[in-house]
Amino acid sequence: MISLPASLGIGRELSSILGLKHLDIVYKLFPDNESYIRFPAHVGGEDVILVQTTYPNQDKRLIELLLAIDAAVSQGARSVSAVVPYLAYARQDREFIEGEAVSIRVLLRALKRAGLNRIYVIDIHKEDSLTYFGEGAYNIDPAPLFAEVLKNGLHNPLVVAPDLGAERRARSLASLLRADYAVIEKQRDRITGEVTHKLPEDLNVNDRDVVIIDDIISTGGTIAGIAKYLRSLGARRIVVAASHGLFVGNAISRLKASGVNEIYVLKTVEKILSSDNINVLDPASLIAGKLHETLCTCSD
Repeated sequence: MISLPASLGIGRELSSILGLKHLDIVYKLFPDNESYIRFPAHVGGEDVILVQTTYPNQDKRLIELLLAIDAAVSQGARSVSAVVPYLAYARQDREFIEGEAVSIRVLLRALKRAGLNRIYVIDIHKEDSLTYFGEGAYNIDPAPLFAEVLKNGLHNPLVVAPDLGAERRARSLASLLRADYAVIEKQRDRITGEVTHKLPEDLNVNDRDVVIIDDIISTGGTIAGIAKYLRSLGARRIVVAASHGLFVGNAISRLKASGVNEIYVLKTVEKILSSDNINVLDPASLIAGKLHETLCTCSD
């Protein structure tokens, strides 16, 4: 297990859980801010697992990961795996407008061609995107971790997906909580551009605790709009569960102002601090479980 510069301490935790040897990469910046990577020990013949998240400074973190993969391959590692808690560039997963680059396709193919055998990510924006990598790509569902902390504190819960793309997440969490789930319908006025939200007409949220689940909180605008809508329908309490808390700009204050009571995110990016209503959950146990399951299978 080798921790790269943005490992968030997860590499060391995984090594402890799985009983694996742990190394920290030798890392420095050149005067022009380019990254230098070197392994502190020879890894020839070893099964190498690299740990690196990719936010903030997405471009630099991805280059560091590519450099580490190349170093492992050059030394003759038997296999190279990467644990990437947050994989950047995943939201551009298709060509929305003709001529656009599909960033997640470019990235996953580059990692594969550099010599990466397996990649582990938490809650990628669209799981189907991992087909660009091919065999050996694993998406880790965070629902069990969210369910564990939420299961005893909710009154008549309802899990809400902000759009159809998040329905899988809502269904998974609702199943673990033994709760209902619903998908918000988003409507945009073609003249004013105003966005409104709508739940099924027969669904009553009055005096219920509502959990909004999504993969990423970026500016917080979408979730804030949904929270205001749910408050207008009489929701008792609003909880947000999102795997990756980027919290760009004034996202946190925007979410508080919208009526969100609590936010749960995972430790998948740098510089998230727990606060009055933000709870940061450690995903190491989830990752370790997936590594144990798949690496044991691969070695059989």
